[in-house]
Amino acid sequence: MIRFGHTSKGPLADARAAAQWLGTLPVNDPLAVAQQVTALLGTVAERSAKRTPAALAAAFIVDMHTSGVVRKLTAQYALHASRSPKIEDQIWRALLDLAQAYEACYAAFAREIPEGVQHPKWQVLLPELIARQIVHLGREAKIRLYRCERWIPAKWAELHGTFARACGQGVERHPLLLDPATGATTIEHQYLVTLVLQLIDPGDLKPRQIDWVAGHLEDWCRSLRLTLQARSPSTFYVNLGGTAGLRRRTPGALEGHVLFVDTQPLHAQLVQNRVTLEQALKGSPASARTHEQRQQLELFIKLANRLDPEFRPLARRGERRPASGPIDAIVGFASIAGFLNVDERPSSAPRTPDRSFGSTMEVAVFGRSRDVPDRRDDLLRQRIAAFAPAGGPWELKDVSASGYRLHAPMTVATEVTLSMLVAVHRDGRDGWELGIVRRMRRLSALHAEIGLQLIANAVSRAELVLLPPEREPAEGGEERTAAPGRRFQGLLLSYEKDPGEPPVHSLLVPPIEYRPTRRYSLTTPTATRAVRFGRLLEQQPDWIWTVMEAATAGTHAADAGSSA
Repeated sequence: MIRFGHTSKGPLADARAAAQWLGTLPVNDPLAVAQQVTALLGTVAERSAKRTPAALAAAFIVDMHTSGVVRKLTAQYALHASRSPKIEDQIWRALLDLAQAYEACYAAFAREIPEGVQHPKWQVLLPELIARQIVHLGREAKIRLYRCERWIPAKWAELHGTFARACGQGVERHPLLLDPATGATTIEHQYLVTLVLQLIDPGDLKPRQIDWVAGHLEDWCRSLRLTLQARSPSTFYVNLGGTAGLRRRTPGALEGHVLFVDTQPLHAQLVQNRVTLEQALKGSPASARTHEQRQQLELFIKLANRLDPEFRPLARRGERRPASGPIDAIVGFASIAGFLNVDERPSSAPRTPDRSFGSTMEVAVFGRSRDVPDRRDDLLRQRIAAFAPAGGPWELKDVSASGYRLHAPMTVATEVTLSMLVAVHRDGRDGWELGIVRRMRRLSALHAEIGLQLIANAVSRAELVLLPPEREPAEGGEERTAAPGRRFQGLLLSYEKDPGEPPVHSLLVPPIEYRPTRRYSLTTPTATRAVRFGRLLEQQPDWIWTVMEAATAGTHAADAGSSA
């Protein structure tokens, strides 16, 4: 009797089964595809799973298909990383889980191929297996750089061990087609891309910049080769028996299984791009692409300095000085504005404690009647607790002319991103200072290091009111759509570069409220004045930092004094 039943083969039984299973996946939902592929790979990595050469070939088919899924998720992550913490975390977790699932799957297959055993079917697949192991290790490294996380020593050992196996088999330079979109590659090339990405990242790149750099490294690293002998005294090296990435060569002798790489061709290419951008900016200093070109130029300068074989440390504005002690921190434009709006409101006159119920309760609870400073300290602690992130105060480690180096709990660091605003208050000092997160580095499972660029020695709340335009607004223009009388909150910054110099004032406002052609009435705790927004200093998704200029014509404010 002929049976037309269902086959018992799984999706990874062979290449045909894998192709049929891929056809059942949703086309327009890359997140769901990533989750289903992650779950499938988990079953293959189990100890009891049966792993055959046909199953490994099927895994390669699925891997090639999911390369496009990863590109879509990465593009979505770069778009939503600074917009929605919930979506950012969901996509980041999906990307990380998928990369780790492939690592576990391929590591399980690698254990099926013992060293020295010449099994024809396994040996044919071994070069591609090693290459894909390195690709996904590098992908995990890139995903962790999105959150400024560095590899632990065990990950470096895994990467070096995988490449050492390829060298032992003599297949590190065999051409392989892992992804039709990127063309042929080699194990050595993928290994170098991973090493250079970890080296070139200065620690303050945004996810879209990291992804842009990682994509260009595929072409930039084509000319790089690993050698047994150093071609020049100033070069980089990697120890295959160590637990670190590329290092600059020192004058002393090197020990271990060391390979050298000359980064001069890559550095020359970065310098050439830098010169091209500088010439474009000089030729068209006021074009529509000026802002974008300046950002690219700054990026190329950072990358070139990291890869320069002739190491020349950048000059600091001031030396770092060790410091210690707890430091209160409030993160984010909205939280800082809310805290200062409450903190700087005039409080009602304190009630006299004589013969009051409150004083009687204080004596009963504390054994004494607390004075006004104690009450103010208690209220301040309560306000800080309401606006500060969970985890308690941060720890100050050192200070410099440009900012602070802080240690924060990892519970906070997972929510903090580069270019976030942080208001800090040090014990023994009056007032709050304001900085921008420029660098992050994971120290352990409990703590992270945060580099803060100081942009204000003092910060206070500012209420701005949009004033009527000085001229009749054009039909349908911006001035007509912005109604006078609109109120919103901002932050007034005061910065003294050197002691004794007059402070420089600037403003932080929401991006939606930034209209450089309009006048505003600015009210601070000490004065009211008419101002305009001047030169744009920096723009982020949730805030704009701008110079403040006095508005002198037709003002409706009480004081039109200069503030810039």
